[in-house]
Amino acid sequence: MMSKAQFALLALDINRVWRFILLDAVRYRLKLLRLKLEEDPKCNYYLYIKDKQSYKENKIRFCLYLYRSMADTMDLITPELFNASIFFSVACSLPKLIMNVYHILLVIEGRVPYETMWFVSMHICQLCFFLFSPCIVVELYRVEVDNMRLFLMHRLIDEKDPRIKEDVELFLHYTSIRTYRFKIWRCFPVNISLPIDIAQLCTSYVIVLINFTHLYD
Repeated sequence: MMSKAQFALLALDINRVWRFILLDAVRYRLKLLRLKLEEDPKCNYYLYIKDKQSYKENKIRFCLYLYRSMADTMDLITPELFNASIFFSVACSLPKLIMNVYHILLVIEGRVPYETMWFVSMHICQLCFFLFSPCIVVELYRVEVDNMRLFLMHRLIDEKDPRIKEDVELFLHYTSIRTYRFKIWRCFPVNISLPIDIAQLCTSYVIVLINFTHLYD
């Protein structure tokens, strides 16, 4: 039988796996949207079938509506994915990371059996994946949006039709407002810099542990 603490940790790990799946699904949809937007730049309409009927839409406008729909969805799930979820993930995982790194130093110094190093290394990889994967995926959001904006800027330069130029300008303006950048409680940005900050914090506490335990004395 699992204890309450073990069950809570298992539930936290499952929640972090689902968080990664949801975030990566949005990244994949952003990528598909970018590819659809870049597809055949000379074609200014988009054909699709719905309820066994064919529809013809302005491609730029249609992609803009899809972009807004995905942004609206992210606004709904962001409080559940980024605020308390990532904060408690960091709060619970950081002590484990510190102790595991310190354990590896103990193995190197011959204080504990060498065989335990493989288990500790696997545990560190698991913790890093759960902690850093949201930051990496969100950084990929930014890459997709930047690529879309670059394509739209080139389209704006090359386009001659004033109505299409107006749609492109609207799309560019909208992507400058809704950039798929997120913060934990509007304070800590979720991007590639967060893992670096966590690594620096982990290093500082490992050094404190080494000094308190006199590991190298």
